Amino acid sequence: MERKALEEYLAKVYKKGKLVYGIKEVVDELKGSKAIIASKTLDQKSRQKLQRDCKKLSIPFIEYDGTSLELGKAIGKRFRVSALSIKSTGGYDIKEIFHEEPKS
Repeated sequence: MERKALEEYLAKVYKKGKLVYGIKEVVDELKGSKAIIASKTLDQKSRQKLQRDCKKLSIPFIEYDGTSLELGKAIGKRFRVSALSIKSTGGYDIKEIFHEEPKS
């Protein structure tokens, strides 16, 4: 998915939905998540564990093509966010983040 589109979606969901952020918090509250998003700077060990757990629970795992600081900024935070969980979309269609634009 295009990074800008993902950032726009997260900004909308942050205002009306529910996000859990931080690797420890995301792992603790994995059940019931609509999707998990991890920054490219998340350490490999944590990434692999998170991917494995997501697969077991059939939760989509999305790799954000940006740093943890950029992911934090995408949800209006001024600190690093290595991973986040979308718990509630606030009425926005989650399919927006899985839709790929046709390549020309």
